[in-house]
Amino acid sequence: MYKTPIKILQLEKGDYHTLLNGMVAGHKVRIVLDTGASHSCVDKSFVNLLFPNREMEKNEGVNAGIGGTDFEVLVTDLPDFKIGHFHQKMMQNVAVIDFSHINAAYKALHLKPVQMILGNDFCVNHKAVIDYETNRFFFKKTKGKE
Repeated sequence: MYKTPIKILQLEKGDYHTLLNGMVAGHKVRIVLDTGASHSCVDKSFVNLLFPNREMEKNEGVNAGIGGTDFEVLVTDLPDFKIGHFHQKMMQNVAVIDFSHINAAYKALHLKPVQMILGNDFCVNHKAVIDYETNRFFFKKTKGKE
């Protein structure tokens, strides 16, 4: 069982994001833990900065979110993904989207940008538990997920 601290960030009264820290290919990432996101995703500008020549595939599935359905979703694999002591050599099929709207909201609130959203796909696959009393995120390494 892995555990890592989380930070509950109040954006506005009654409006919260759950944050944690991680790494992708040796670079620090601020991650929003979002059980309402069906799929984990990473900021397109972050991917382009880290891997400038990376080819990404267009996602052929349904692209929908709170903001609607009018946005492009690409898919890529992320090498060397870490959260605390957890290490995944390759995080596969991560959605790549433009986070500019998310980070513009963070900037307006004088908050640091985020580079990744850890979604329900990760939480379900890794039998995750969020303990809001102790501010800890618990999850397991599962077979076939590395």
